[in-house]
Amino acid sequence: MILRAALAVPALLICSVPAALAVAPGTVEVRDQNGATVGTPFTGLDAVQDAVASVVTSRAPESLPWSIVVGAGTYGDVAVKTPNLSIGPDTGAAVVIGGIGIRDDTGGGCIDITRGGVSVTGLSCSAPSRTGVNVTLRNNEGGVALASLAIDRPGVDGISVTGGRAITITAPVITSPARDGIRLTYLSSRQPVAITGGSVTGAGRDGLRLADDVRALTASGLTISGAKGYGIASEDAGNSDAAFTGVTVTGSGKDGVLLSGGTLRATLASSTVTGNTGAGVRLGDASGLRITDIPVDGSNAGGDLVFDSDIRTGGTYEGLRTPDGAFSLGSEPNAVRISGVAPARAAVAAGGPARYSRAGAPLLVGATARVSTRRVVLRYPGGGSVYRKSGASWTRLPGSKRVRGQLQVSLGGSLLGTASTAYAPFG
Repeated sequence: MILRAALAVPALLICSVPAALAVAPGTVEVRDQNGATVGTPFTGLDAVQDAVASVVTSRAPESLPWSIVVGAGTYGDVAVKTPNLSIGPDTGAAVVIGGIGIRDDTGGGCIDITRGGVSVTGLSCSAPSRTGVNVTLRNNEGGVALASLAIDRPGVDGISVTGGRAITITAPVITSPARDGIRLTYLSSRQPVAITGGSVTGAGRDGLRLADDVRALTASGLTISGAKGYGIASEDAGNSDAAFTGVTVTGSGKDGVLLSGGTLRATLASSTVTGNTGAGVRLGDASGLRITDIPVDGSNAGGDLVFDSDIRTGGTYEGLRTPDGAFSLGSEPNAVRISGVAPARAAVAAGGPARYSRAGAPLLVGATARVSTRRVVLRYPGGGSVYRKSGASWTRLPGSKRVRGQLQVSLGGSLLGTASTAYAPFG
């Protein structure tokens, strides 16, 4: 896979790359902070790595923002061990980094970055035996920007980030990684990690994994499809303050989104989680969760929303969308599975009580475990009473009442049936 993109540089380097003559295919130029070419251009399979090495010996001080501009072609792997450096293709040039160099500088990956202030833009990484792009930083370093990178069939992860701060990953295209598409570890700075746009397709394990101690993460506009494990997984007690907005997760072999293991203050909003083999969204041992504006349409085989029997506190579950309207939850559910009614199962929620019309979305709600604390509170915008259908008839539930302008009913004990029991408001 080859991504054709113009060189983009972070704000630090914007003034350092003026208009210049095109870089010849197979040629790599080093440019100083003023955009002037430094030394003789490099050629050969290891030209990009040779250019990086020349920056180490030619630049003083290393705080100066230099750049490497790469002409079209295929080059060997690159280890970046110097800070404040921008690497990207010449305008319109297709550049592939693969394991074809004479030297092995990354242990089987395409690009390794171990210093801050580095941007890598618009390159393709082709079938490395290990992780495609591996960022490993000291906690006091950061400012690494990865933009418009295409990573195809890496032998481990697509992109792995360990340590550091202020990391940005923009519009990656990651295809068929053997393990995780994007893997994040030991990112505990108050400055956020940000993932914007892009896609992960066919991950051998998880699409996006928050492996250990990941804090202040924002992920928006990312599409994850066909992961053999979880689409998004956070199951570590050190993970906190993660926000997933406008993400799409489809076709996962396990759950679409897993938030468990002591995760704190995670948000999933305005996102699409459909067609997964497990649950759409599974919520385990976690606190301060906010789930809003996601579809509950019956398309996830293991249930659209599954609340495990773990104890959670401080959760908010609002604006949950079905094809027939929205609903919310007025409590912290426990040991409960909630799904919309898929078209193929429409008969389960067909009909209604005599003389009444449906006033909101039908839901399939059932207990997942025999625990004394299982309970869920459903809230609908309208309707006079909530009814329960088990078999052919609808039965009015006791306890239906108006709370803060919404129709509310609490389900627990004998009122909480199997996953084939339908509930809906009528009025």
